[in-house]
Amino acid sequence: MRGATLGCKDTAWTPSGSAEVVLSEIKLGGAADVAKRIDANESFGRSVMNGIETGDSAWLEVADKIKPASGAAEASLAIALASALPRSPQKVLSLLGPKYPVEDICGIPFLKPEPAMITSYHDEAVTALGRVRSVPLTPVRDACVAALDRAREYRLERIDPAYIVKNKPVAPARRRRR
Repeated sequence: MRGATLGCKDTAWTPSGSAEVVLSEIKLGGAADVAKRIDANESFGRSVMNGIETGDSAWLEVADKIKPASGAAEASLAIALASALPRSPQKVLSLLGPKYPVEDICGIPFLKPEPAMITSYHDEAVTALGRVRSVPLTPVRDACVAALDRAREYRLERIDPAYIVKNKPVAPARRRRR
């Protein structure tokens, strides 16, 4: 199975050529094998995450079919799906549930985000979610907007220097020796 896919050209954006190839790997070898490969092969994992971030339907189908094999892959998938949210809100919302909890994807899971990035992402995502009119997705959409609002407030509060000064740990008072 792998020999067949090695003939396809890898690119920075798409492993083994395309999401369709990854989907055929899932179909032939199983989702667990592809999930393990995401962990074992950094280049492949990065390519899959970059593909999912685009919000492309085929890449979101890859995300739907695989189950992260590790905590690192789970976090990477959450970031990739969060990145796809403003681009394909309806498709990403349809993936949310037990496998991809709303709080994980809509909780602004990015590593070390800057305040401007947090605000910009929040506004983009909320605007995109506002365009989702699917009645079955309304509860998920509303939960996602609420999670985005909470995450924005929490993250900005954590980054604000006044917050850090206010909550700065104080060294215990030194005791005098007798």
